[in-house]
Amino acid sequence: MDLALLPWLFFDPARESEAETRVQTRADRKEELEKRLFCAACRLPVTDQDQRIAMLGAHAHSCINPHGLTFHIGCFREAPGCAVAGEATTEHTWFPGYAWRIAACARCGTHLGWRFEGGNGGFYGLIVRQLTFAGHG
Repeated sequence: MDLALLPWLFFDPARESEAETRVQTRADRKEELEKRLFCAACRLPVTDQDQRIAMLGAHAHSCINPHGLTFHIGCFREAPGCAVAGEATTEHTWFPGYAWRIAACARCGTHLGWRFEGGNGGFYGLIVRQLTFAGHG
């Protein structure tokens, strides 16, 4: 028997495909985890990079509130780790046509940003320094 043919005698295409699927699933899961953003205070998953959107032509904004505090925020379509509170108001809004409410971490209550609601639905403006990436800390 030709020993060079030996590996092919034991090759099972179905098993090979199953193994490749497991490896790909692990790689997909790792990539998904690396995209997640967490509350910096308690590490609750808040949103992920796939939820990034541009508002007024950009994802990131530096906004100043009436008290002179500057917030560096990123805009996200969804943020399941946020709980919103308060009545929506358009007073001092940073995004014309959108009312805002406070968005806090659903676990620890840390202020994470704002939920903006308008005619085209809504989005979250999340404070960059209040979020952390998977694998940090």
